[in-house]
Amino acid sequence: MKIEHIETTVLEMPYKKPLVTATNNFTVARGLLVKVVTDDGVEGYGYSDLFPRTGETPETARHVIESVLRVKVVGKDLEDLVRLRADIDLTLTGNPRAKAALETAMYDALARSYHIPLYLMLGGRYRSAIKVIKMVSVDDPEAMAEEARQLVREGLSLKLKVSGKIDQDLPRVAAVRKAVGDDVFIKVDANEAYDAKTAIRLAKGLADHGVEIFEQPVPRDQLDALWEVKKHSPIKIEADQSVRTVADAQMVIKNRMVDSINTGIPKVGSIGEVRRIAELCELNGIRCSLSNTAGSMVGDAAAVHLAASAPGIVPLCELGEFEVITGDPFFGLSVEKGAISVPEGEGLGVSLRGF
Repeated sequence: MKIEHIETTVLEMPYKKPLVTATNNFTVARGLLVKVVTDDGVEGYGYSDLFPRTGETPETARHVIESVLRVKVVGKDLEDLVRLRADIDLTLTGNPRAKAALETAMYDALARSYHIPLYLMLGGRYRSAIKVIKMVSVDDPEAMAEEARQLVREGLSLKLKVSGKIDQDLPRVAAVRKAVGDDVFIKVDANEAYDAKTAIRLAKGLADHGVEIFEQPVPRDQLDALWEVKKHSPIKIEADQSVRTVADAQMVIKNRMVDSINTGIPKVGSIGEVRRIAELCELNGIRCSLSNTAGSMVGDAAAVHLAASAPGIVPLCELGEFEVITGDPFFGLSVEKGAISVPEGEGLGVSLRGF
């Protein structure tokens, strides 16, 4: 079964409500949809969210796929997917989000060609549902508390975005904790906004409010600062932007710089790379979670199948953000009672509207 052609489409999907973080103000989710079609007429889809701070845009990813990667896959046997992926990496360094979208489309097509769910192709099912953490945008304390209260009513855990200003961020966290009670899981994400000394002060304040994880407190490349925060923090410290490759994960784990790693297929560029990171974490007693920003549910479906098949990934992940946007051309995935059930349909288990 050969890959006959590939297609790319830029998707722009408005947010129902802007998502404000320390580094971004998202009003529209922009990403690239990739379709792979085989000579048997099987279609597979992949998607990556793309925005400037990722180092890629829909336009750059589209260019890379159309002008560099297309020739590496069209006319080739889809069953050779692993070798094709290795050839892609040999041809092109970097560009993980473009590669992830193309690879996911190939995985989807391959699983659909055998009429099986993707998780079976990834080794089988370890869990049947993924519990969901939902993001709460930076806002005034009362607004964040009200949004958090509603999410908790829906059975969801919380990830609070903060601004990088400790005198404003601690009151935000305090208001949310007061609103939702003591038993709700809360993670706080600084998106690289703090220096080490202030991050340590904030971590001590977060501990007072029962926050369990403090994500990416300092800029991604300030690894000594990350280690300093980890050394003095009373709560778990999680790396996100600091871990962009398996080598990054190996280094922060070896040097005990973090308690947790938050990763994802678009971030590191492939399903296999995420799995390697999860296995490293599992071997070393480090927590490993998956996340995704808002975009087409195609991206989340791939993450759900991966989390379902990988024991090293915790069953509580930051997925389901497709619910906060409009205009997704796909259906078949939903958050129910605070969790996403693993799709049982062929491939990713999601479908294009109108088919």
